[in-house]
Amino acid sequence: MRRKLIAVYMFILFLICISFEIVPTINSRHVFNYYLENSFEQTGAINVVTSIYLNYRVFDTLFETLLLLVSIIAIIYFSRHEGDY
Repeated sequence: MRRKLIAVYMFILFLICISFEIVPTINSRHVFNYYLENSFEQTGAINVVTSIYLNYRVFDTLFETLLLLVSIIAIIYFSRHEGDY
């Protein structure tokens, strides 16, 4: 019973994470030019990739890392408790 509750909880958490996904409708060339022109002034980073990764997309990166960690924990838990029904 406990495994089923954990699986339901993980599925609900997955649905919550998916529901916050926002698909941009902006032209990608416009975004590309915006980052190239404004990244140094807004972030102070010389490298554009660094400014995007660490300043513009910090929450995206943080939550991707958190989701990866939760997935790994779930896989380890279910693989070690395989015989407990």
